[in-house]
Amino acid sequence: MSFSSIPFLSFLASFLTLYGFCPIRYRRYLLLFSSAVFVCLGSGRSFWWILCLTGANYFMGICISKTAYRKEATAVAVACNIIMLTAFKLSGNLPIGISYYSFAFMSYLVDISRGQCKPEYSVVRFANFSLFFPKLLMGPITRYSELGHQIDRPKPRVSGLQEGLESFMLGFVMKIFIADRLAIFWNELITIGISCLPAALAWLGAFGFSIQLFIEWQSYTLMAVGIAGCLGYQLPQNFNYPYLARSIGDFYRRWHITLGRWFKDYVYIPLGGSRQGTQRTVLNLLIVWLLTSLWHGLGWNYLFWGMSLGLFIVVEKLWLGPVLAEHKTLSHLWVLFLIPLTWVCFKIENIADLGVYFSRLFPFFGGEDVVGMNIFWRVLKKYAIYLTLGVLFCFPLPEKLVHRYGKTWIISILLAVLFWWAVYTLYRFGSNPMMYLNY
Repeated sequence: MSFSSIPFLSFLASFLTLYGFCPIRYRRYLLLFSSAVFVCLGSGRSFWWILCLTGANYFMGICISKTAYRKEATAVAVACNIIMLTAFKLSGNLPIGISYYSFAFMSYLVDISRGQCKPEYSVVRFANFSLFFPKLLMGPITRYSELGHQIDRPKPRVSGLQEGLESFMLGFVMKIFIADRLAIFWNELITIGISCLPAALAWLGAFGFSIQLFIEWQSYTLMAVGIAGCLGYQLPQNFNYPYLARSIGDFYRRWHITLGRWFKDYVYIPLGGSRQGTQRTVLNLLIVWLLTSLWHGLGWNYLFWGMSLGLFIVVEKLWLGPVLAEHKTLSHLWVLFLIPLTWVCFKIENIADLGVYFSRLFPFFGGEDVVGMNIFWRVLKKYAIYLTLGVLFCFPLPEKLVHRYGKTWIISILLAVLFWWAVYTLYRFGSNPMMYLNY
């Protein structure tokens, strides 16, 4: 059940009302029940799978803590999660959220093995960690050490409730009025036909999709963090305005932070990180990006996307890093030129179509401009406002203004009006599901 849907808004309003009146000592039970209802409303089949995986990882965590063969037991437990996740990806029929909570389970098991986390014996507390609905669909990928201790001791505050509602409303407005409009923009390019696009429109499409993807993620993150804040919980940061980055490596330190942190702590560093010489560092980076590609999907386009990023980061690490650090403008142009190209690989799954699109981006390699520039100006005029708003929200200023002046009646009224207008728009025209629900 997407956050940008009428059923979810009804669910959330009912839940927050009940949560507010519920005695504090019973809130964790209400949270667990409501999270289970949330999963069932989205997919009954997904509920049974997450229930089984929660139970399995609960018992495996206890077993790891008690056995004298921790490393071996952890390897088996992690392998079970990987096999299950891989089987679902191969089937193409993923239970909702499985890519995210599978990684959370694996980090929990490894942290127990390392002595960084104690096993959880409370079924209710562990199930709440597993099913916590604000983070269930698209993360952030939360470690047990970050959320487990909060389950029984949330810190609800009036200011937290207000800031949480502000974040949720801002994210909802961004999703409905920017991300959904830019999704229609991309669909219009597909309708025109990618083999017919003039180069200018092909580049506009690449930039437009890059903005859409970020707004999708940022809007979901704001809604998830906002809901958690209303309940008195704190989730880790997941995005830090990546289009302000000055290198591809910096971009992915800002993009999907909890996923990058997971691969760093549980793959890159155990492989040796950058401590064993240049060749081993390059190999470790490429392994991480290969696994990142496979996490997103098993198609060739994901492999091209991930491995190209890995190669760019290697080039930066070995040669370009000092140049980019010294030349601020050049470093930003480097990111803004390459990242949209990689997102095209991410978006277009068919390899033949991907080749055609790149032939339109770089028409001097072949391809004929069929529709001419008139179509470019027509499309640009139609979507200029959404592209402009998207670019604006790639900077931290709008969010900072909302949180800084959200207590003033003018901003409060404006945000409320925009939110209810977005709800009306959602009711009339519907919304695209969150893009990353498929991963």
